[in-house]
Amino acid sequence: MSHHARHLIVSLHDVHPGSWNDIEAQLQFLAELGVNRCSLLLVPEFHHQQQAAKWTDSIAASLRERQAAGHDLVLHGYYHDREGQADTLSNVFWTRLYTNHEAEFLDLPDIEAKLRLHRGLELFQQFGWHANGFIAPAWLMSPTLPSLLRRMGFRYTNRLTEILPFGDSPATSAPVPSQSLCYSTRAAWRRFASFRWNQYLFGKLRQTPLMRLSLHPHDLHFAPIRQQIAGFVKTALQEGFQPTTYAQYVAR
Repeated sequence: MSHHARHLIVSLHDVHPGSWNDIEAQLQFLAELGVNRCSLLLVPEFHHQQQAAKWTDSIAASLRERQAAGHDLVLHGYYHDREGQADTLSNVFWTRLYTNHEAEFLDLPDIEAKLRLHRGLELFQQFGWHANGFIAPAWLMSPTLPSLLRRMGFRYTNRLTEILPFGDSPATSAPVPSQSLCYSTRAAWRRFASFRWNQYLFGKLRQTPLMRLSLHPHDLHFAPIRQQIAGFVKTALQEGFQPTTYAQYVAR
């Protein structure tokens, strides 16, 4: 992979048994546009509802096949919610307004974070998947989490505004600035605001060597957003952005 190439990383967030139909539809939609590899962000027990047993053999096999075909499977939190964690004045913006009680790793003590990471990796191992990276729900994590992830053997994490590779040297561990395109669809005003913001942000990202597009399971349910995403992807590919994954990008 050339260092001078332009890269498009599409990530599909919140992959779990309950979202699987939406994820398959997104993968097909993207494949028809010419994006044949994505980073798929898997949540082992989404919102405490999906017990690990709900990962059926067919979903597990499909994900193994997709990983073999070049998709990147990423551990994305463990529960993706804050059940049992208290909100404080200092974090209430992130836990209630920015997210809907989903910032699981925002202030999780390292000892508990490590337990959940191990449990997540055990699920991956059970199904024959491999996790190169970990991405915290809503990209929100404690300041100590990146060094814990590095010690546990992950190759990268990221935030909304940057990729954090865990390379073997300072040069291959330098943060890569890049703000992701991302939609909030849980209210009409949020859909309108993110549509307009992404229109503006896409104009800026077209001038850079790296474009990130982060999708959530319901994004394609809304026709204007679906059309905007298709337009972004078509334009990016026409302008020479190559579809890749986070794992491939950090391994350059």
